[in-house]
Amino acid sequence: MEALTGKQAMLMHSLAIAFEDEGHEILITSRPYGIDRSNGNLDRLGRDHISVGKYGGASLRDKLVMGSLRIIELTKIVENYLPDIMISFPSPDGFRTAFGLGIPIIQINDTPHAEAVARLTVSLSKALIHAEAISSSEFAKFGSTKFYPYKGVDEVIWINKFQPDETILGKLSISRNKYLVIRCEESKAAYFQRMYPNIKPGSTIVIDLIKQLKTNNIDLDIVAFPRYPEQEEELQKYNVIIPEKSVDTLSLLYYAKGAMTAGGTMGREAALMGTPTIYSFPLELAVSTYIIDKGFPLEHCPDHLDVPTKMIDLLESSRMDEQLRLKLLDEMETPLDGIIKALSDLKL
Repeated sequence: MEALTGKQAMLMHSLAIAFEDEGHEILITSRPYGIDRSNGNLDRLGRDHISVGKYGGASLRDKLVMGSLRIIELTKIVENYLPDIMISFPSPDGFRTAFGLGIPIIQINDTPHAEAVARLTVSLSKALIHAEAISSSEFAKFGSTKFYPYKGVDEVIWINKFQPDETILGKLSISRNKYLVIRCEESKAAYFQRMYPNIKPGSTIVIDLIKQLKTNNIDLDIVAFPRYPEQEEELQKYNVIIPEKSVDTLSLLYYAKGAMTAGGTMGREAALMGTPTIYSFPLELAVSTYIIDKGFPLEHCPDHLDVPTKMIDLLESSRMDEQLRLKLLDEMETPLDGIIKALSDLKL
């Protein structure tokens, strides 16, 4: 398994628990990624992993060079374990290593907009597991494999049995319902640079929201999660709280007054925890629309210039009814359901 981001760490840890319960051994490889919490989440969860290589950043050349060097290091590690199968989000480095060593690959993917990665990984996969909200054709245009949709979204696997813990608030010196959670965008990602060529890699659009909240005298603390050092440096100018290490973000989201993310995952996490949330990703994400249609409190605002006004309105909203939230979560499938179908069908 590979875990290259904070989300992937949560997903692979959850899958690892399920497979360990069936007697399987698990190897998880990771990679430092800006200041994202992939390694930190694994450490916080007590999950053994091997951190390999470096993130290439915004430069296409650096992505290529760092990825190539990482394949060499991964090969040394993986050939000592010789796993029977690789299960992972798309990782060009990891997939090329597994394919080269003859290890079957099952891919999990909810980001068809990440075209470069999809072109490098879809055809190397024996199967691709995705939420039913996304049409298989969205991935098929990048390569040939077998598709296994499931009735849910990825985040459900680590949320559906989660019990919030209020002690996180004391650690950050904040109070229940008296703060907002904000997540920056992946401004160094290839897809983001393609959509926003005029936005400097490493910058963040959430600064406009923070300024507007302060202008309107909104008396709430702001807990911010930057992805890159440049974003962190910019945010530090605005008296926001930036956790120094990986924290229990699910509990943090559960007790928040509201949340805003310029990406997708944390927005879905917040809404699935019942907290009113805005996501400002420039594209409508099918998996996010899926949970909106289910009744979770998530709103799409693709123009980041409109986010401050939308956020101020959102602060008048109440959190989702808890019994309804738990009922809806219980009705949804997780990526594990798709993986089990694929393993049975392909006899892996």
